[in-house]
Formats: sequence, structure tokens, C-alpha cells
Amino acid sequence: MPTMRIRTDRPIREAPPTMPVDLRYEITLLTEVLEAVLAECEGQDLVDTMNWLRDAAVRQRQSGDFDLEPLLEHVAGIDPEDAHRLAQAYTLHCQLVNIAEDRQRLKTERMKGRNGQVNDDGIVAGISEVSGLVGKEDTQALIDRLRIHPVFTAHPTEARRRAITDGLRRVAAELKRYDDIEVDDARVQDIRRRLVEEITGLWRTRPFRADRPRPIDEVRRVLAVLSNQVYEVAANVYREVDRALDAPTVGARPPRTPAFLRYGSWVGGDRDGNPFVTSEVTRETGELHAAEALTRLERSTRDLAWTMTASTHHGAPVSDELEASLEADRERFPERAQALSVTLPDMLHREKLVYAADRLAATRDDGEHAYDGPEAFVADLDLVQRSLLEAGNRRLAYGGIQDLRWRAETFGFHLASLEVRQHSAVHARVLEELSPGVSEDADALARLAEEGWPEGTAPTSDEGREVLETIRVMSQLQRRYGWEACHRYIISFTTQAADILAVRALATAAVPPEEHPDFHLTVVPLFETRADLERAPAVLDEILAQPAEQARLDSRGRELEVMIGYSDSAKDAGLLAANVALHTLQGTLARWAREHEVKLVFFHGRGGSMGRGGGPLNRAIRGQGGGSVDGRFKVTEQGEVIFSRYRSVNTGRRHLERTVNAVLATSVPHAEERAWRLEERYAEDARRMAQASERAFRDLIEAEGFADYFANATPYEEIGQLQIGSRPAHRTKARDLSSLRAIPWVFAWSQSRVNLTGWFGVGTGLEEIARDEGGLERLRVMNRDWPFFAPVLEMAEMSLAKADRILGKHALDLGGNEEITRTIIEEWDRTERMILEVTSQDVLLERQPALDAAISLRRADVDALSLLQISTLSRLRGPDAEGDELDQAIVKMTVAGLSAGLQNTG
Repeated sequence: MPTMRIRTDRPIREAPPTMPVDLRYEITLLTEVLEAVLAECEGQDLVDTMNWLRDAAVRQRQSGDFDLEPLLEHVAGIDPEDAHRLAQAYTLHCQLVNIAEDRQRLKTERMKGRNGQVNDDGIVAGISEVSGLVGKEDTQALIDRLRIHPVFTAHPTEARRRAITDGLRRVAAELKRYDDIEVDDARVQDIRRRLVEEITGLWRTRPFRADRPRPIDEVRRVLAVLSNQVYEVAANVYREVDRALDAPTVGARPPRTPAFLRYGSWVGGDRDGNPFVTSEVTRETGELHAAEALTRLERSTRDLAWTMTASTHHGAPVSDELEASLEADRERFPERAQALSVTLPDMLHREKLVYAADRLAATRDDGEHAYDGPEAFVADLDLVQRSLLEAGNRRLAYGGIQDLRWRAETFGFHLASLEVRQHSAVHARVLEELSPGVSEDADALARLAEEGWPEGTAPTSDEGREVLETIRVMSQLQRRYGWEACHRYIISFTTQAADILAVRALATAAVPPEEHPDFHLTVVPLFETRADLERAPAVLDEILAQPAEQARLDSRGRELEVMIGYSDSAKDAGLLAANVALHTLQGTLARWAREHEVKLVFFHGRGGSMGRGGGPLNRAIRGQGGGSVDGRFKVTEQGEVIFSRYRSVNTGRRHLERTVNAVLATSVPHAEERAWRLEERYAEDARRMAQASERAFRDLIEAEGFADYFANATPYEEIGQLQIGSRPAHRTKARDLSSLRAIPWVFAWSQSRVNLTGWFGVGTGLEEIARDEGGLERLRVMNRDWPFFAPVLEMAEMSLAKADRILGKHALDLGGNEEITRTIIEEWDRTERMILEVTSQDVLLERQPALDAAISLRRADVDALSLLQISTLSRLRGPDAEGDELDQAIVKMTVAGLSAGLQNTG
């Protein structure tokens, strides 16, 4: 313990008076329980030191004193064992505060609904807005072609173990017991006892895995979300859309809402730079997906059968068609039929559902009488629906059976479509092995894709065999679970048409057409760097110049999918330049698609953080390029974003409601025309801003010594030691910035309290326009009127608000290069000044009080964690550093804590 006077008076830590009463109560309760647990497990001295350091950080900030040295000296005097426990305590406190705040958010929205208030960004408001613009008929037509497609990825941005996540979920469940109207004093005391028990368990749980998770561990983690929250929420969203279209008759008429949600996953399929994702991992992943989907459908079908008590003697006779189907089922399952004839002699609709559940189980277990595919199961549900309708039972036909049908249509027998991703350079190497000189010859590759390879052609390298075996696994999964189970192949760093045709040619080598005539392979180019984004239209022109590709496009309804990467483009050019390039490309390709009569689907590779395309998704959708949405929206949901947006069924529903609202609003002609007008009006200003911003960003990262500076100023190396993901931080064995993935790049800067990736270069870009006569006012109008521009500034503003000038400067000083530090600080000042001028604010987040309050709520914990991290990094980066394991453990613990407190990682 430090030899210093510990102050335990804490009036400065009281919650702000504007905090809702319920939130204040729960945070106070959780804080008291945590402190009681710490005192019991570690002693009161730890609690006192924890409160002293937190209060000292607050007082330092309130005093306006930028000199942290005296405080850092005190922190350096804390025993390392105690420092590690302090970091763990602050981390747990931040996680508990997050739970209370999430609950308050849901309570607030629930009360709005009960008071008859309509959420402006909800489904009802979205459909009302669209109907007012285009009328009910065109609104229904838009709903009929709507397609929203989230894709889960396993990027290593979730900085806590599943054991911790599960424990926090149990804490939330205990708090929910307070909401029971029958809660009494005895129940309150029991809730507190259980909270003490669960928080003690969390304190005693090892914060990090002992080893790095395997890809299959990541698969199971994501499957837990897909098979619970996502599976449950889908039907709720469809019901809400159906209700918004025609509330009085919902549930008593055919649904007017198709199953427009589809889910995908890269987990177990993304092998770009991850040697641990093999063809065998992909095979096992597909099988796990199918087993989970069939288990959930079977369980839902049995639950529905249990409630389907309608009797043939009480107004629910079965149709002749259903009776014939039942006879076939009784022949399939004679023992089951004998038992049901005794227990359910007059509940024939229930009997049919029991048989359907048995067939689902047989499909999962590879047994007799399995379904051929999900379409056959949906056909059985349709049979039950029509039989109930013939007897006049509309409510039964369009109730639980419709919910189950929607789920079957959404999730099939695969739950989420597994997508494969590989780097274009890997394909080029394999092709050179098979036929030297062919990898960049688009015409030769097109011929090989159509005519096949000479007999006996086969790779000899492990890499080549693995690429072909992966494509064979895709074929096998399709034959067993349906083509949607695994049919997309994403090509990272696509730069030319030959990169796309390369996969076609390799597919022919792996799965000759005679072996699997119906093999469905959707090849999706991924354009990532700014230069690649600019080349994208030319690459697509080259592809459509191939007759076979035109024919393939015609056979699939002229639908073409293109992925655009936010992470690497931002790492390559900076936030502002990357966003301008992405927005420009969207508008360009949308016009290109209309000229070529192509139904273009943009696949947005967005990250969770501001520097990787993160931020509020609904705002981002409304700012997309003109015509680029058109009722179809596909997007990645990565790492901690998955567990934030789908923490519960309610949070998942709210997230999807906002997404539906924005996709609908952006897809009407009025919105598309307005977007095109604004893009044309501000194109030159956007180009100039992007150019100036990118120049400033490139000058920084290309400065001599910057790579070492980055490694010293941030906990980058320590982040690499966290066992939070199966993928290495670098794509290749090289350790330079070019090979560094965007995720640890962003994660490290957020940890240093600089958040550089979320704002650097924005100030220079804005200043480029502000120098013009009337330029500042023009920027203000752009911010007010242009749905693309405002969210970009909001992202930069939020990044700056979560950064900290005092603590960030100390972190930058660890970099050991005064010139680079000065460049960063000057741009920091410039960006904050310009954002305040353009948005007409006096302070950051002046117009976002809720976000400002959320940041303030955690500031004391976050500042204390930063002090611990800076102090420890100073020892690790010092001239006499020996790489002490305990110091490294302290930094790793502060990394987890700051992730929880700042609520973003990579």
C-alpha cells in the first residue's frame, strides 16, 4: 500500500442531480455491493485506496492543473499487487455501471411506449414517414423487397471472457427481479444476497483466458447469441412491421411482412491472415450452425404443438390435404402414431406438429425420415395454416404458426449463412502453382472457370490443397443443409477482375460441375484501400465484359454483391478521407448499377469504433450515397458490437427497429434524389477536404520513427498478449504498420486516451474550406443539411469527447518523439476548434447531453485506470525496463477496464 494519507470522504463522487432516480439507485446499490465484496475479499484498505485514487483524479480534473506528475508519483508508489487489484476493481465497477445504464435505457423506452409516444427512429415512425411520401401501395412494395442482412464477425474486440459476460448477465437478471410488482422486503434482501454472491464470483474469476481462443470457441460464442437473442427477436420485428402496416387486423389476416432478415457469419469461415481457420474448422462450423438451427426449430415446434389444443370436435377439423399428410407421417413413425392416437385422438393439428418436430430431430441427427431441406418444413407449416384457415380459425393460423414460419424462412437449417473470406494474394499463389502466369490473365481464368482444368491438375503445396478443400467443404455443406448454408466467398484486397475470376477458376478445380451441378458460389469482391475503392467501377466493368459473368448475373436476377471496407480505408487515409471515398463510391456504383440494370447489394464492412466506420448505425444508413440502399442493406457486426446490440431480446429488437426505420427512409425516391442533389452540390468541397485531410494523415504515419512511436505511446504490445481472439494482430510475419490489422491499430489509440484514428486530419480538412470567403458558413449548412456529413463530424466529436487531453499528452510523451507529439497535439487543437465552430457549440457534446452524461458517469473510473496504465507503461518503456510480468498484467487489466469504461475497443 502507498505511504500516504487516504481520504475516504467522497462528496465529489455523488451522482449528478439530473440522473434518473432508478439509475442512481441501481448504481449506488451495485457500488455498495462491490465495495462490500472487496472489503470482505481483500480488506478495507483496498476499498479506501480505490476511492482515494478515483477522487484524486476528479479533483485533478476540476482544478484545471495539467501537471500530473505529483499524482503519477503517488500512483507509482502503489504496490504492484495492489495496483493490479485496483485495476480489476475499476474494471468490474465500469461493467456494473454499464448494466445499470442499459437497464435505464430500456426502461425509458418502455415508458415512452406505454405513454403512447412513438419512437422517432422506430418501425412505426419509419413506415408512417415512408407512407406519407410515397403512399401505402408503394410502401408495401418496398416492404416486399426489403432485405436486411447483418453478418457477425469474430474480430478480437471483445476484451472479456465469456465467463465474465455470463456472470454480468446474471447480475442483470437479479436487478430485473426488482421490477416484479410483487417484490417485498424479503425479496429485496434476497436480491442483495444474490448480487453479493454473483459479484464475489466475478471478482474471483480470472479476468482473461489462460490461452488464446480457438476459432471453434469463437464460433460457439457467436452461436450463443444467434440461437438465443437473434432467433427470438426476428419474429418480434416482423410482427412490429406487420402491426405498423395495418394494426387493427394484425394476427387475423395473411401477414403483409415477408421474412426480410437474413443473418450471416464469418466466424469459422474468415481465414484472411488467420492460419487457425482451416477447411476442417469451416466444416465443423457449418455442422454446428445446422445442429443449433435444427435444435431451435425442433424445440419451437414442440412448444407450439403443446399449445395447439384445437379439437376436431370443437371447430377445428383438418383439411383433406392435411389428413393425407398425416397418414404419410403415421407410416413414417408408427410407434409415435400409436401413442398419439391414445393421447391426442382429436388434436390432429397438434399431431402434425409433433411429426414435424420428429423430422427436424431426424434431420439434425442424420436419421431416417429427415427433411430434404427447410422448404419441406415450411411446406408442412403452410399445410397446417391452410387447414386451420379452411375451418375459419384465422387467429390460430396467423399466430404462433406464423412466428415459427417466419423463423424457418429466416434461419433455414443453417441459422446464419457461413461466409468464407481469403486474401487475393493467396489465390494468386495457388494459381501460379497450378499454371504459371495465369493469375493476372482474366481471359485465361474465365476459360478455366468455364472449361475446367487439364486432367490431373492439382496443387502440391499445403496452401493450395487447403484452398481447394475449403471450396469442397462449401459444396458439401450446401448439399446437406441447402445452398444458403455456405455460398459466399469474399475476396480481401480485390484490385482487378482477375482476382474475382481466380476464385471461379479455383472452384472448377475443386468441384468440377459434373460432381455438383447445382453448386452455388457467390463471389464477392472486397475493396478496402482508398485506391482500391476508386478502381472498383473499372473492375466491375471488366467483370461484366466476360460473357460467362453476364450469363451468371442474368441467372441470378441481375443481383450483384460488392463489399466495401471501412477499417483499412480509414487506416490508409484517415477518417474523413476514407468516408468521403466510401460515400463517393456508393453514389458512383449506384448510378453504374442502374445504367447496367444491376441490382447492386452493398456489403458494408463497418467496425465497432469511430475509426473503423462505427457509431450509430441508423444515422450512418441515412447518410449513404444516393441510390445505394434501395431496400437492401448488408453490414458486418463485429466483436463487442454484437454483444452490445444483442445483449438481450429487447436490445436486439430496438437495434433492428432503428435499422429498419433507416433503410426504409433511405430507400424512397425522395431521399435518393435529395442525396444525389447534395452530393453534386458539395462534391468539390468534399474532394478538397478529403485531399487535405489525407495529406495530413499520411504525413503523420509516414513520419520517420512513427511505428516505434506508436508502439511506445500505446499499449499495443500488451493488447497483442490478450487472449481475446484467434487471429494474429498482423496479416503477415512482418511487424510494420502496413501489415498491422486495423483493429489493434484503433484499439491501441483508444487505450492511450488519444483516439487518434477517430479524428486526426478532420481539422485540417475542415480548415481547408473554412479559409474560403464564406467557407465556415458553407460548412455549417453542410452539417445541417447533408445526412452524410453530419454523422462524420459526430463521429469525430465523439472520439474527441472520449479522448483526454491531459492523460493523452502523457501517453504521447512515452512515444519519445517531440516532433510527432507536437504534430498530433496541433491537429487535436485544430480539429476540436473547427468542430466547435462548424457545429456552433461552446464545448464538445453540448447538443448531446445524454452521451455527455454517460461519459461523465464513468470518467472517475476511466481516469484512475488511465493513471495506472500510464504509470505502469512508464516503467515498462523506461531505460531499465525488464518486462516484469506483473507490470504487464496490470496493463492488460487496465486495457480491459478502459474498454468497459470507454465502451469501445477496436
